[in-house]
Order: sequence, then C-alpha cells, then structure tokens
Amino acid sequence: MDIKGLFANIPKRQLYMLLGLLAAGLLFGWWSLLFKPAWEERDRLQTQLAGLEQQLFQKKRIAANLPQLEAEIKQLQARLKASVARLPEEKEIPTLLTQVNSLGEESGLVFTLFRPQAAVKKDFYAEVPIQVRVEGSFHALGAFFDRIGKMERIMNIGTLSVSLAPAAGQDGRRRATALTIIAEFNATTFTFVGTGG
Repeated sequence: MDIKGLFANIPKRQLYMLLGLLAAGLLFGWWSLLFKPAWEERDRLQTQLAGLEQQLFQKKRIAANLPQLEAEIKQLQARLKASVARLPEEKEIPTLLTQVNSLGEESGLVFTLFRPQAAVKKDFYAEVPIQVRVEGSFHALGAFFDRIGKMERIMNIGTLSVSLAPAAGQDGRRRATALTIIAEFNATTFTFVGTGG
C-alpha cells in the first residue's frame, strides 16, 4: 500500500484538516495520558512538601525550645512531688487528726465535737471532711487557726460559725470568763490516692 498515493488523491484542504485533527488527537492523548497525570502528581507532591515543611518547622521550633521544656517539666515534677508530700496517705490520717486535736488543746480550746466524715475521692486525691466544735477564747481560736496554717500537711477550714457560750458550761459549772465562745466549723484535709484514683 502506497501511503503517498493515498494522500495524493485527497484534496489539500481536507488533508490539512485531517492532519490538524490528527495533531489535535495526538496532543489531547499526550495531555490526558502523560501531561495531566504528571501535573496532578506535581500538585500532590507540592502539597505534601508544604505539609512536610510545616512539620519540619514545628519540630525545629520544639527542638529549639527542648531545653526550656525539659527544665519546665523538671520544675513541675518537683512541684508535684512537694505537693504530694503535703498530702498524707490514708494510713496517716489518724496521726494527723491526733495532731490537730493536740494543737487545739495547746491553744487553749476544748473540743466538744470532732467527727471525721467519709473520704470523698477526686482525681488523684481524696478530701477528708471533719466536723468540729470547740469552746475557748477568741484568741485561742485564732492561735489554733494560725497553728493549723503552719502545718506541713494541708488543712482547710470552712463554714465557720462563732457564738458566745452560755454563762454555765455543759457540765453545769460556771465559766471562768464571759468571753468564752463556741466555734463550729468544717476542717478538710486531703489524702493522696494516686493518678486516676
């Protein structure tokens, strides 16, 4: 078959149109099969590169701050250790309550009620509320609260109610001074129960 003879019989205008269509077809095939997938792959790789560059920037920033972050972690761990040391373990609560009672008596107070309640568990600690009623002078109560505030263990005082004591005590004897008060309050101490306990 003679290709030159085949094209010789076709008018030039149709031949140019046929060659134009053939060139357009080849161009479309090249674009859809080769260029377009390569272009899409280039876009995907550029997006991936931008993400990796962002990650690299963040990691470099973290690496630059690493000594500072490690120092902060050590500082926080030391603070946690010191705070946990101020939280007695559950087995230490009776000793702590005896110490509180002794501080009250040393301050000149008489305990008429000292009732520990059930512990209320929180995140890593438990609250141990105690109902307290004492009798004594206002200055003795202030001295007691001052001593409680200076204890190594954490003890919070809340819902304080103070009233004058009647002239005669519960035992029927007359009080030494008319300035004797009755103070009722809730004292709360805390125990360490561990993470998520």
